[in-house]
Amino acid sequence: MRLFRTIISAVLFSLAAYPAAAQSSVSVDARVDSVALWVGEQTGFHLEVSCDRDSKVEFPSFTDTIVGGLEILPPVLTDTQYLDKGNRMVISRNYTVTCFDSALVYIPPVAVSVDGQEYLSNSQAVSFLVYDIPEGQEKEIFPPKQNMKMPLAFNELAWPLLYLAVLAGTIFVAVFSLRRYNDNMPIIKKIRREPKVPAHIRALEAIESLRKSGSAHDQDAKQYYTILTDIVRTYINERFGFSATEMTSAEILENLRNSGDKSSIGELSELLSTADMVKFAKAQPLLGENDRNLLGAMEFVKTTMVQESESPEPVVLEDTVIVEKRSKEARIALLVAFILSVAASLGAAACLVVKLYYLFF
Repeated sequence: MRLFRTIISAVLFSLAAYPAAAQSSVSVDARVDSVALWVGEQTGFHLEVSCDRDSKVEFPSFTDTIVGGLEILPPVLTDTQYLDKGNRMVISRNYTVTCFDSALVYIPPVAVSVDGQEYLSNSQAVSFLVYDIPEGQEKEIFPPKQNMKMPLAFNELAWPLLYLAVLAGTIFVAVFSLRRYNDNMPIIKKIRREPKVPAHIRALEAIESLRKSGSAHDQDAKQYYTILTDIVRTYINERFGFSATEMTSAEILENLRNSGDKSSIGELSELLSTADMVKFAKAQPLLGENDRNLLGAMEFVKTTMVQESESPEPVVLEDTVIVEKRSKEARIALLVAFILSVAASLGAAACLVVKLYYLFF
């Protein structure tokens, strides 16, 4: 009977001790970094909760002060550490606090909820002294500094500039596609055709231009005869149909005789002979010979030119070419290009707004 009472007493003692043991597994600690500081100086206030890993911890919800006059400065940071092979954890809530009045700041025990049950921090209150700044040392305290304005770097503007370029390009494509899609009129092309100037007119105008230039009286006779014979050879090419520019003087005269036109061969023969002597034998023409050969070339052209009937001034001809309207496939392609460019424009505009917002705000 005595043994039985002993066993019952041990069981009751264990049951009574269990809540105390469970409560002792949770501890809350409160501390400050400094027990004395100047007015306006900052210090740290820390709450640490040690509990089981699966416990639910709720810290008190302070707003802007912990107690009267003790202000909280953001940010409020929370840190978690795991101990005992991960079975236990320590959660820290760290506050930065300051006080702007000299006083003895008293922080009573702070209640922290763990699994719905409140636990007070330590068994003692936390306090520290806030001192006034000694007279004469106020100059050592500086006012708050303004936010530093950093200049914009190129890499910060690269993406906004890229989005802006894409936006401008897609808007251009959208407008271009829409206008081409709506503009389904036929494409009209006009081709201007000028009447061909006869060979003898061009030759006479070239000879007259040479005469007015005064080259006949220059010292460089070789250049003068080169220009004059080139005019005559080009005229013969178009008038008689054989390549006089690639022939010798004798070959030109032979072809003219074979063509049956012998009326001005004498004057032309004298011109070509004098030109050959000047260009190849470096001979100097006699006084007045240059003018005589110029007139001979002009007479040769007038004598051998094709006689045309009188006609009104040549009329400028203009042909009108009508191109067919755009095909159905082309219109569909323009419509698809318009839709895609509008979608790309909206996307580029949204990205540009977001980038500028984060850049300046």
